[in-house]
Amino acid sequence: MVFFLDINPLIILLCLLMCIGFLYRYMKDTYTVLERLGIPGPKPIWVFGNVLEFKGKNVLNVFDDWKNRYGNVYGFYEGFRAGIVVNDVDYAQDILNRYFDKFGIRTSYRPFIYYPDNLRLIEIDGDHWKNQRIVFTKMLNSPITLKLVIDKMQVTAKYMLQQISDELKTVSDGINISSAIDQYVSDGVIRIVLNMNDERFELYKHSFYDYEIQSNLSASADNEVGGLARLFPRLAPLLKCADKKYKYAHEKVVKILREFVEELSSRRNNNKDSQEVHDSLFAFLLSSKVPCRDADGRSAHRNLSTDEIIAHMLTLLSEIHSTTTAMILFILYELACHQDCQDKLYDEIKNMGDQDEDISSEQLKKMEYFDMLFNETYRHHPIAPGVSRVCTETCTIRDVQFQKGMVVRVMTSPLYKDASLFNLPEAFLPERFSEESRRNCHQYSFLPFGQGPRMCPGQKLAIIKVKIAVISIVKNYRLTTCKNTETPLKQALRPSLTPANGVCIQLTKRAS
Repeated sequence: MVFFLDINPLIILLCLLMCIGFLYRYMKDTYTVLERLGIPGPKPIWVFGNVLEFKGKNVLNVFDDWKNRYGNVYGFYEGFRAGIVVNDVDYAQDILNRYFDKFGIRTSYRPFIYYPDNLRLIEIDGDHWKNQRIVFTKMLNSPITLKLVIDKMQVTAKYMLQQISDELKTVSDGINISSAIDQYVSDGVIRIVLNMNDERFELYKHSFYDYEIQSNLSASADNEVGGLARLFPRLAPLLKCADKKYKYAHEKVVKILREFVEELSSRRNNNKDSQEVHDSLFAFLLSSKVPCRDADGRSAHRNLSTDEIIAHMLTLLSEIHSTTTAMILFILYELACHQDCQDKLYDEIKNMGDQDEDISSEQLKKMEYFDMLFNETYRHHPIAPGVSRVCTETCTIRDVQFQKGMVVRVMTSPLYKDASLFNLPEAFLPERFSEESRRNCHQYSFLPFGQGPRMCPGQKLAIIKVKIAVISIVKNYRLTTCKNTETPLKQALRPSLTPANGVCIQLTKRAS
């Protein structure tokens, strides 16, 4: 039997109107936050905010345009979330350093998180972050680690040169050098992080390489599913279903790493004398300790958990790969386009001494022209175009109110095109980064590795990897453009800024 409720249609209409009114009020309040704070910016579209303005465009050009239209401080909406963008050296110093206690949380650019990624440095904060950061920074900057990196990368560079040589035999007018650089970075990271023997290296390297590729694709701006998850975080659990390739690659690598932790832990328990042997970053983490409190609340130290170690290794495998690969490719591209710069770098390499001997740490440190070339290349191709922080406490800085929970972006890419900071910004002039030229510049006008307590701890490691790759190639080949070289070079965010279609150049063997 069916019962029909006798409901007055006017009541239904009234409820409907109330829902519409509530929705309208919610949307109105949501998309007037910045206006009420007196912060200018582009007009948002309900639900999507301003993200549709990026569709089909170069993301960096959009931020450049907004800076020109709205000034050094403005806001925009990502879906329902209001955020503030600053393009100012003093604000950069305020947010990244001076008021770090109010902007101490980094935003995660990864839309999908799989355990134990939630234990990575970028995902944690407070005392937990501070304690883990101490271990991570010590590991990446110890003389033992840097010597390890140099040794491993020089071995890897020899394989890279062989791969390049093999590719050159099959073409007559240039190659896309991206695959060789991609493999160099991936293989080098694996050797540094895990120190596998050749047999295990060949067994596992494809799994690690696939993880690195899928990790970057999952977080790429090209990934529409990931973009939706960033735009509407509450939908992320549902959208994860479409992230199968990254999830599978992640689970496979985590399983391998877990086996490594158990194996090395077992060996160390059976041989106490090997506790301080750091023949890999993995071994360093295994012997590291972090501050904690014992059962009575007293200060103590503990070993890193297995999952913490795995999380840090995942960070090294994914973060180093994307940024370092892109930086090497951009430098090679600029050297091919600027023969005068290439000649200066080649002279510096020749002046290092015997070309057949391995490179030392001291020699790498003394490469002043390379450092200038690195910085100028980064200025033109900012791999990390900005630094994001979450405001943890409502505050007012220089008459601008930042609300708790808001994302604040220090966009550095527009600063690098500012003629008041960099004379002739469109020109490629490595000498602008000479020690003398930079002496009177604002410390926060150029931030390739960020600044403040949460700046990148792997700066030295990354530069070593880049230097050894470029030195090895320039020492053996002259680089020139070819018919397939893109000019200008098309770029994409994947998730770091990278050459969208790789880098095609001509390599001519130098005379011995």
